[in-house]
Amino acid sequence: MTADNHEDTAMADTSLAPSINAAAKSKTSKESRSRELYSSTISRPPFAYARIEVVHGIGSSSEALDALQARSYCDTALKQFVGATGAAMPLDLLKLDGSEFWVRLPREDLGLFAAALAAWSPGSRGGTSTALRLKASGNWLGSLIGRTEQQDLWKDIPT
Repeated sequence: MTADNHEDTAMADTSLAPSINAAAKSKTSKESRSRELYSSTISRPPFAYARIEVVHGIGSSSEALDALQARSYCDTALKQFVGATGAAMPLDLLKLDGSEFWVRLPREDLGLFAAALAAWSPGSRGGTSTALRLKASGNWLGSLIGRTEQQDLWKDIPT
């Protein structure tokens, strides 16, 4: 009888890892495309917002602030700082709240507006001096409102 010579043939070591990774990549790319309907980033908003407080001198009675007076304060500060060009800056009065008011202005003009408010030196009228204090400013109204609410959180804590 002849002896059968059974030799093991060398098998190539084939790993499943590359095919599993390829399947996982195609699955995740399909999932991400099917979930995102629309994506948009606003990198440069057209407007900026400012919260301003009217501060009266010591011993003076704080009269009610109206829209015309708030706008007049801003116009006077801009005219004094920049001249007639500054007074032409488009400002939208958004809200009046006691001695505070909110304005919307072009984003590019926010730095100029803040500098004009800081540099404004009003004359005393009837023995009372008035100043404008910029409490908050930024490109996003939502973030300013959030910061306002954070400050008000600690006001009513009993001691």
